Amino acid sequence: MVFRQMGLIAVGGQISIVGGMRLLAGASPDSTLAFVALSLHNRGLTFRREGNEFAASYRVEMTFRQGASLVRQVSRDELVRVATFRETLRTEESIIFQQAVPLPAGSYAIDVTVRDRNGPNVARSNVTLEVSGLVRPAVSGLIAAYQVTPRTTLAEPPQLVANPRCALAYGTDSLRYYFETYGMPAGTPLVVTATDPGGRIVYEDTLHTDSSRIVDGRVIVIPPGRLSIGRHELRIATTTGSTMVSAPFLVAFSDLWAIANFDDMISLLRYFPPADTLRGLASASPEERAAAWQAFWHATDPNSVTPENEALDAYFARIRIANERFRDEGVAGWLTDRGEVFINIGEPSSVVDPTPDSQGRGRVIYWIYNEYRLQLAFVDDGGFGRMRLDPRSRNDYVLVLNRLRRR
Repeated sequence: MVFRQMGLIAVGGQISIVGGMRLLAGASPDSTLAFVALSLHNRGLTFRREGNEFAASYRVEMTFRQGASLVRQVSRDELVRVATFRETLRTEESIIFQQAVPLPAGSYAIDVTVRDRNGPNVARSNVTLEVSGLVRPAVSGLIAAYQVTPRTTLAEPPQLVANPRCALAYGTDSLRYYFETYGMPAGTPLVVTATDPGGRIVYEDTLHTDSSRIVDGRVIVIPPGRLSIGRHELRIATTTGSTMVSAPFLVAFSDLWAIANFDDMISLLRYFPPADTLRGLASASPEERAAAWQAFWHATDPNSVTPENEALDAYFARIRIANERFRDEGVAGWLTDRGEVFINIGEPSSVVDPTPDSQGRGRVIYWIYNEYRLQLAFVDDGGFGRMRLDPRSRNDYVLVLNRLRRR
């Protein structure tokens, strides 16, 4: 939802894709490059063992139409190789697809399809794009990127590794945006600002064009210090305040979960131990939050050698499963009693549902955990499909949970 609100392509399902399109000047005056960048995760693809590695392939198909006319069609097959089986299950952004497509000016209906070549999974998205000629002097669209080599000629597309989600990790990474100017007089001032979810300016700088050459590529680097959780806005404007281009970006605490603000983050971590560490994060002032998040990250990271926090990754994976599995109660699955228990102590050894097809008041589902000698009863007391832990089961569950956390 957050990515869609940012105007990005965002498709859930077995193959989850996030991305967007930005405009750059093309090689000829009547051509514009639509730079397409998509991210997807390994888990959506079917991997097969090849020697000591695992390999998967996927196909991206894009059609660009004006009315009933097909203007462009792009198809590309890509191969993904990973060293371990664990990597095949990654659910964060792990694959980046990008393509520069030359287009004449006009309004386009664009169909984007991503297919797993070795399995049934497919993702589709339909978007519209208004392609206007970049009449000089002009500024290109803003492209979030991990690595960039600015181009000095229009004959080739820029050399970069895109950041399709337009996102960065809270309190750690710097955000890079690439843009180009075309035929602007040398020394032209460009005011760059970034505003936080509350509209406050958290970054500001003034750049000057180096020359009036045909293309001048520039990189904006926004440090993480003053950024907060949620959607931000980056703008390039004239000194009179007229916006030339703008783009949203997201500051998130996990690549697995896009959160709109800091309070939502604290709410989402409600089941994540230890509670005293979380309280310290929740009580931090806005100026202290980035440092507090770093302290929280390091205090809960079971393996400081890796860039991931495996404990947080496992926690968010359980939230995702809970949302998929317990969505029949009318609220997000992770907020149900069954979701809470699953996230905190894991999969039960067995589930007993004496009347699985029944609905209404009095229905009972039993979860049995052999290793904890624990049996929990979830009861629909109101007849509205909300399965609540009965009081005795909650007491037994809390005792087991406290024992596990003391370990």
